[in-house]
Amino acid sequence: MKHKNNFLRPLAPLGLILSLGLSVPGCATTSAEATGATYSDQVEAAYGRAEQSLARKDYIEAVRRYNTVRNQFPYSQYAALAELRIGDAYYAQEQYATAIEQYRSFVQLHPNHDQVVYAYYRIALGFYEQMPGDWWLIPPSYEKDLTRARDAARELRQFLRHFPESEYAADANRKLGEVRRRMADHEFYVASFYLKRDNARAAAGRLTYLLTHYSGVGLDPQALFLLGRAYLELGEVDKAITALEDLVEVHPNSDLADEARKFLERHRS
Repeated sequence: MKHKNNFLRPLAPLGLILSLGLSVPGCATTSAEATGATYSDQVEAAYGRAEQSLARKDYIEAVRRYNTVRNQFPYSQYAALAELRIGDAYYAQEQYATAIEQYRSFVQLHPNHDQVVYAYYRIALGFYEQMPGDWWLIPPSYEKDLTRARDAARELRQFLRHFPESEYAADANRKLGEVRRRMADHEFYVASFYLKRDNARAAAGRLTYLLTHYSGVGLDPQALFLLGRAYLELGEVDKAITALEDLVEVHPNSDLADEARKFLERHRS
């Protein structure tokens, strides 16, 4: 997945950061005695230069400058923010595993920081972004291994469980819906594969699992119809009728509902 997300909102007034970043040239550790700058001036200027590098998408330089803030001003409020922004820099480079590690380190070291919710959200997004995408030269994503999708679903659910009222909750819910649909697509693909290979029992199992765990993502009519077919091939007509009746009753306007009605009418006549 290659969805780009906005970076964390500026953590200090932009005008202050830029003016400080431009007014203190050279090394961030220029002594206060030589420049007349206070400790606070120096750390804010150093952090401002790191923010400028990130804004320019000079991510390697941004990481270097954020590390300067961490190492040379470890007791300032900007040290923790620099740790967080290093995660953003790695995320922007699509180095999601490294970004996740950085965000987790931030959460562990600063559990009461006011940006902890943001860090947890970015952890979940990092897993989401690692799901395989669709390319025309390779099989579609629903044919691929679901490990990354399961990881993303786990992290998104965990985020929503802990921060249901967060400003990021709506986006997390939307992304969780996308992940669940992808997992449902995979189950449907595998069930169809089994049915084509004359393994109706395995197909029925997959479809039942899909309807139990991924109901409501948009595949219920197709899954019920295919489940009816699988049961017919197994000679379990009563179960086939139940699946098709559910299709007609719950999804009466589905394109497949007409086919289900025709079968049920033939069976009842």
